[in-house]
Amino acid sequence: MNALAEELHQQHMANPHYPPSHYYPEKPRRRRRQRPPYDHTPMGPGDIQPGTWLWVIPGGLHPGWGDIHRLAMLTALGKPYCEVWMDDTTVHRVRPEKLIVSDAGRQAAHAAGLTTLRQASGPRPRPLLPEWRWVDWTLAEHIAHQQHAAPTTEPAEQPVQDELFTVA
Repeated sequence: MNALAEELHQQHMANPHYPPSHYYPEKPRRRRRQRPPYDHTPMGPGDIQPGTWLWVIPGGLHPGWGDIHRLAMLTALGKPYCEVWMDDTTVHRVRPEKLIVSDAGRQAAHAAGLTTLRQASGPRPRPLLPEWRWVDWTLAEHIAHQQHAAPTTEPAEQPVQDELFTVA
């Protein structure tokens, strides 16, 4: 019986069932803001800036917002939380692992002359080409790539006149 219960638990964790939206609590009041004036299309891994359009996956917002993906614009990039603006003019704080970049990367690939991002065509799905795997990354993976690619050591400042600072 324990094995069956564990199997059902694992199956439920892999395929969560969200209740209909009328079971959720009321939406909290949110700040409202006009649409931000900036726009950004990512062209590579880690190329995320304010103005990037993202999909908020279910569970990223307050439960009152329902169990469907929501389109939002990134307005502030951060580590524990990012700020996004939605079309209904509300502003939300969302964890980066709950944000997926919209199809802008695929548009960049088509602009580069690629007709497909997959390794081969056919009825079964194929993995993405290695240089285009960033298209399916979450925002947290883009942030990690930015931090990994950025130089971490800053050059030490050298005094201009050493003789003024020598101890005799």
